[in-house]
Amino acid sequence: MDQITMSVNGALYVLTPGQDLEQIKRDVAAAARDGADFVTVSIFGNRTLSVLVAPGVQITLQSETVDIDHRSDEDLIAPFETSNFDDYHPWY
Repeated sequence: MDQITMSVNGALYVLTPGQDLEQIKRDVAAAARDGADFVTVSIFGNRTLSVLVAPGVQITLQSETVDIDHRSDEDLIAPFETSNFDDYHPWY
């Protein structure tokens, strides 16, 4: 699977699987041409990121092939599954 990492002024964000790299490029370029606009993407952990693309904002996109991580599936309603610590009883 291809994993896309977006850098915004040096801050790195891993995008959720399945996002269209070419569409993101088009959205960023269109926002830059218009002078300023928000581009919204889904990032790892089932969260969204809205980036204000404006003059002076440096954005880079990197794509690499990695193993699939099923924890991040663009389900923004149900973030990562977490353990139920109410039932956790440590042994003393």
